[in-house]
Amino acid sequence: MNLKSQKGYSLLEIGVGLIIITIFMICGVTMLKGTYNTYRLVDLKNIALSYLIKGTEKELLDNDLISITDNPDDTTIKVNTEELKIIETIIPNNKLNPEYDMVLITTVETLPDKNAKSYKNSKVKLLTSTIEFYIRNGDPSSKRVLTLQTLKIGGKELGT
Repeated sequence: MNLKSQKGYSLLEIGVGLIIITIFMICGVTMLKGTYNTYRLVDLKNIALSYLIKGTEKELLDNDLISITDNPDDTTIKVNTEELKIIETIIPNNKLNPEYDMVLITTVETLPDKNAKSYKNSKVKLLTSTIEFYIRNGDPSSKRVLTLQTLKIGGKELGT
C-alpha cells in the first residue's frame, strides 16, 4: 500500500500529522502550567518566609516600631497574660476574598524557672511564629503553613 499518492499527501497522512502535533502541543502546555505553578509556590513561600522572619525579629528585639509590612491595612490582635503572649497579624493579599489572606501568629510562651515553680521570674521564653497562606485563592486544599521556633532569653517581662 502506497500512502503517498502522485498528487500530494493523502487524508490519512494529514490526520496522523495533526494528531502528533496536537499531542506535542498538549505536552508543552502541561509543562508550562507546571512550571508556572512551581514558580508561584516558590514566590509565595519567599514572601511568607520574609513576613515570618520579620515577625520573629520584632518579638526578639522587643521593638514595636519595627513594621512587618508597610501596609496600613494590616490588622494586629494582641493577647497578653503572665505566661503567654499571642500576636496575630492579618496581612491582606486578596481583596475579593479576605478569608484567604496571610495570617501571621507569633506566640511568646514563658518557660518555668529552674525550680519549675514560677513563671514570673523566668528569663527564658519560647518564641513560635507561624504563617498560614494559600497558593490558590478560593481553594482551601492549597493551604500552606510555615513555622519558626526559637528561644528568647532575657528582655521585658510579659505582664508589663
